Amino acid sequence: MENDDNSGAASIVASVIHEYDVISDKDTHSKNEEDRLPVPDFHDSGRKSPAPMTSRHRLSSSERSNTIKEDKIPTCPKVNCTEKIIFCVDASIEMEKHSFRSRAGDKLSPKTLTKKGLAMFLHGKQRLDKKHEYALMFMQDTALWVRDFTRNPRDIQVALEDLIDQPYCDKCDMTALFDQISERVELPHVDGDLEILPPPFTVRLIFIYGRSHCLLEFSKTESFNILNSSPHFFLDAIYLHEPPSEENKCQEVFDTVCDLDRKGLSYILGASRNPTKVYDAMAQLMAHPLQRPVQSDAAHRIGSSIPVPENG
Repeated sequence: MENDDNSGAASIVASVIHEYDVISDKDTHSKNEEDRLPVPDFHDSGRKSPAPMTSRHRLSSSERSNTIKEDKIPTCPKVNCTEKIIFCVDASIEMEKHSFRSRAGDKLSPKTLTKKGLAMFLHGKQRLDKKHEYALMFMQDTALWVRDFTRNPRDIQVALEDLIDQPYCDKCDMTALFDQISERVELPHVDGDLEILPPPFTVRLIFIYGRSHCLLEFSKTESFNILNSSPHFFLDAIYLHEPPSEENKCQEVFDTVCDLDRKGLSYILGASRNPTKVYDAMAQLMAHPLQRPVQSDAAHRIGSSIPVPENG
């Protein structure tokens, strides 16, 4: 069985390498540009270019009164405890559009890239710690709990394969998402000093969203606030979108995704057209949330720009 799993993982990696695109300097975003979506060139088409699109500067404004104060959330020990990871994958028809193109010329949909990226993530996490657990949700107009927690990555992959008929969705009910998590997932309890004693596990939601015309909506935020008040709950997001234009709402959607980060600890990543960025985003989320730096301080490149003295 282990040999079958290894061969399956090897085939996934091989297919991804075939599609993997080279990131040019032009396509690479610096840390200071991480919240900026690329704007297409409108000069050739004669259309009016929209204003530069950037997301709100997350967690830095004094006007963000709904942000949780840092002193209200204790700093947990930086330990590699077991993770309970919930994947919430967009299950709308927009995930079927072939809006990505590999270096080999293959057209790929966000749905296909999500499946392959999650397969890499799951097999990688499994090799790091077999005690990690995974659950799966789909997001249509509302959130659906699809697969309960399992330690077998294959269970999640099989559940993803069952995603066949994807409807058109004109809303994204985030209240239902966090209500279901609050009802189904028990957060860890630690008796004693939270800054000294490690939790038995952490809970992390990885939200993968692929709509360019539908903003995230909350009708109430009680469950969202309760979950975020725990130092053992984390939320990351990957936004797969069309190239921003006057015909879509990519920047507005990205702003609402960024607004999910109430503690400044989330990784909010975006990708458009380039499959490389999807796989890179999945790789960045491999790190344990208790042990990784904040996103603005993270450097995911091999090598260093710091000169090394000749004498050592």
